[in-house]
Parts: sequence; structure tokens; C-alpha cells
Amino acid sequence: MKETSRNERNHVAVFAMCSLLLLAVVSFVALNFGTIKDVLVGMGYQPSSEMESIRESLDLTTKGRLIFNAVRPELQEKEEFNNRCREVENENAILGCYTDDKVYIYNITESELEGIRELTAAHELLHAVYHRMPAEDKQKLSVILMEVYAENQDVLGEEIGIYPEDQRLEELYVREGTEIADLPDSLEKHYAEIFKNQDAVAGYYNGYITVFREIEKKLEELLAKAKSIEAEITNKTTEYEKEAASLNKEVGEFNECAKTPDCFSSNYVFNNRRNELLSKQNALSSMYNAINNLISDYNTVVAEYNENVLHGQALNITINSSTKVEGL
Repeated sequence: MKETSRNERNHVAVFAMCSLLLLAVVSFVALNFGTIKDVLVGMGYQPSSEMESIRESLDLTTKGRLIFNAVRPELQEKEEFNNRCREVENENAILGCYTDDKVYIYNITESELEGIRELTAAHELLHAVYHRMPAEDKQKLSVILMEVYAENQDVLGEEIGIYPEDQRLEELYVREGTEIADLPDSLEKHYAEIFKNQDAVAGYYNGYITVFREIEKKLEELLAKAKSIEAEITNKTTEYEKEAASLNKEVGEFNECAKTPDCFSSNYVFNNRRNELLSKQNALSSMYNAINNLISDYNTVVAEYNENVLHGQALNITINSSTKVEGL
């Protein structure tokens, strides 16, 4: 009887230990369900060679790589991308989207926009990170995100305003993490959980957006130059017309005087007056040539301005999957 009791106690102890172990496993799974799911989903991800290169370029941490693989980013061409990412008619450029816990990236291969796919991948990855973040963590980040937003209105101000209020914090989180370098220490530490070098990620943004900013700057400079030349042409033309009218009057008076006997007291006076008029005529010709040169300069500036407009339009067409290019 004693032996039986001892065995029963052993069985009870073993059962209790198994129960505790099972409880611990269940608790662990419950607390880490999202991570476990990401691991399992990510195990089946086979990126294309281009996407693998993009993933390596982002220099992700273990956590960043885990989530990247879990959302299985794909590069897609225009038609397929629009079917995935354009749920409603929208003429704005959309470079990528995060939907149904997957990431799709518009496959932009324009050499001038090098880094735009890496930036888009990082951007959409942070959307996935944000969706996995506990509500209390989002709340903690909100204050510093708003502070950075206030200090970077030149980069973030205009576009953030178009988002509904309930989406702005997420968009700030994503854009500050991919577009702003040298962030406050607390944000640097946070993004360091995903990117080993967040400043390098922001460098992708600065690299491609600089192309557009340089075109905008060039257009502003050319427009100012064209307006300045136009004003100079107007002023010189007004002056020319005034001088021409005055010279025509003087030449008319000279010719009338030449027809009238004894109007000029001597040949010396006649020749002297004639030379004065010829000198004025030469000066007027020089003014006319100067105006023509200004008109030529103006036309050159306008042609360069138009070339830059077309260049900018072509790049905008490149990044906008909704743009339809019609044949002649």
C-alpha cells in the first residue's frame, strides 16, 4: 500500500509539472504569437534576386529582417501593382503599399531615381512594424514624433496634412524613420531595432528626392532669369523707341534744312551736324543689336526652362503608376 501511494504521489507530481510546463508553453505562445507567426510565414518567403538585393541594402537587424520576410515584399510592374495598391481612383504617385500584411513595391528602374525602391521597401516595412506595435508603445512615441514633426515642416509639413487625423501618427512614424537623419536619441534607439543604420535609410530618400528638388530649384532660377531679361528687353525697347523717334525727327529736320538754301551757314556746319546724326544712328543700331541679343538670351533660357519642365514631368510619370501615356 505504501508503494502504491508513493507511485500515485509521483504521478501527481509529474502531472503537475507537465501542467505547469504546458501552461508556460501556452503563456509563451500567447505572449509571442505575433513573432511566432512572423517566423513561420517568413520561413516560406523566397525573394527575387532584386528584392534580396534591396533587403541586404537596408542592413536590417534580426527583428527587422524577421518582419521584412513575414510581409514578403514583391516588386511589381504597373498593371499588377495598380490592381494591388490602387483600391480607389487616385492620381497621386503611389510607390508602394502595405495591405493584408503584405508589401508591394512599384518596380521603378529609372537610373536617376536610384534608391527609390529601397526607400519604398523601408517605408512599407515600418508600416508593418507599426501595426505590430502595442498601443502603449505607440502612445509613448507620439510625443517625440510630434516634436520632430514640428522641427521638420519643410520635409513633412505639407504632405502629412492630407492624411486623416487617425492616420497621421502612423505616417509620421514611417516617414520620420525613413526621411529624417540625425533623429533624437530616443527615436534613434527605437529605429535601431529595425535598421542597423537609419541614417543610411534616410539617405535613400535624400538621394532620390534631391533629383526633383534640383529640377525645382533650376526652374525657379530660370524663371527668375527669364523675367529679368524680359524686363530688360522691355526697358531697352522703350528707350530704343524713344531714341528712334527723336532721331527720325532730327533726320527729318536735317533733310528739310539741306533742301533749303543757306539753312546751313557752311559746309563745316552741315558735315558736323550730319556726323552727329550718323553717330546717333550707329548708337541706335547698337541698341537694336543689344535688344536682339537679349531676345536670343531670353529664348535660350525659355528653351532650357521647358526642357527642365519636360524632364520633371517625365520623372513624375516614371514614379506614378496611374499615369497613362497616350500615343500620337
